[in-house]
Amino acid sequence: MNTALQENDSSLDNCLDCELQDCPVGFSQTSQVIFCSLCLISGTFAIGGNFAILVALLRTSALSTRVNSYYIASLAFADFMIGLTMTPLYICYALAYDTFWLIKIEGYLWIVTVTATTYSLSAVSLDRFVAVVYPLHYHQVMTEKRCRVVAFLIWFASVIFGSPRLVLDDFVKLEKLWITCSVATVAIPVTIMSCCYGKIFSVVRKQSRAVTDSHQLSSTSVGNKKAAVTIGIIVSLFIATFLPSAIVYFMLLFEDDLCKELILNDIWLWVALVSFTHSAFNPWVYGLRYRELRHALKQIFLQGDA
Repeated sequence: MNTALQENDSSLDNCLDCELQDCPVGFSQTSQVIFCSLCLISGTFAIGGNFAILVALLRTSALSTRVNSYYIASLAFADFMIGLTMTPLYICYALAYDTFWLIKIEGYLWIVTVTATTYSLSAVSLDRFVAVVYPLHYHQVMTEKRCRVVAFLIWFASVIFGSPRLVLDDFVKLEKLWITCSVATVAIPVTIMSCCYGKIFSVVRKQSRAVTDSHQLSSTSVGNKKAAVTIGIIVSLFIATFLPSAIVYFMLLFEDDLCKELILNDIWLWVALVSFTHSAFNPWVYGLRYRELRHALKQIFLQGDA
């Protein structure tokens, strides 16, 4: 997604004048060590944690038969792919900054993984929205077949959205691609998540008041409240970690000075690292918030020790 490096080689040659003026471009050796170390830590947690979640979902019948498990698995797989692919790519960026093929692959995988993440989060949010707001119609709306189709469409759309980055080289067209992807794969899904969470929170608050007034504790209301908090944590983590990269991205779009763009590209690597840390946090959120997942993970690790 490094826009300054998406121009042709002749434009990069123009930066020689900038370098002669001591433009602070590139990572120092200390920055490389720190950046690569943080990437490895984040990537290790993302790969290990999400792989454990996927195994737990696959091996535990109580989880694999739940329709929303398809969405959770989709999100876990997207987070797993972030750790598996994006982490080594950004380490390569820090060590070999101007590799052209690396830029294309990074842009493609960025779109694919971000799209899969935001769409999966939207699917989870909509699933909980129906469960909380329309509980009597949940099993009619969220059938296993529909959830499978939605999970497939999430990844199909992710690949389709990312594919143009592999063939486009024109800088103007690339800018249009990034703007389109920002709206379709980030702005719209985040809006859906926010609206779902707002409605869920409103319904849960009314249910809690009703429970308080009647002095009876409903298992449904407790479950709804837990679902609302869990969704809120995951969505908030995504927005908080993704926001810095969105800010730097739009600064890159409207920056004309090549030297400043290259400096922003250095900053971009750091904020991109921050944006992908949510993939390392999500398994912990699931493991702590969902009792069935927590129990399944304990069984997996205990069997591994045995």
